[in-house]
Amino acid sequence: MLSLLRPLTTRLPSLLSRPTSLPSFPSPSPSLLRSPFSTTATAFALARKPTKLKLKTHKGAAKRWTAIANGQFKRGKVGRVHLNSNGNMSPTRLNRLGQTAYARTIERKLLRRLLPYA
Repeated sequence: MLSLLRPLTTRLPSLLSRPTSLPSFPSPSPSLLRSPFSTTATAFALARKPTKLKLKTHKGAAKRWTAIANGQFKRGKVGRVHLNSNGNMSPTRLNRLGQTAYARTIERKLLRRLLPYA
């Protein structure tokens, strides 16, 4: 507590002797350094860190398909919800439409590309 109350000039040697860890930046490109208007500070600010590209999920496929644990994809069958009580759809067909459908092998490759994080 008393060391904080001392003036800064008496604490300055102890502050300067502490090791500091500065972030390491990638070296700027030579074209940035050759520019007559650039300084090293601007060159470091303009140099970008290498980043990993983010893949985008296809939202239409994400709303229709769900990935399951064994690597397959499942979806619901269409036609179950609307206009099925007017007598022209049999109970057998309604039960069949209520089951889940799984992606075929040829669709799985496309679905892995459309849903990269599933």
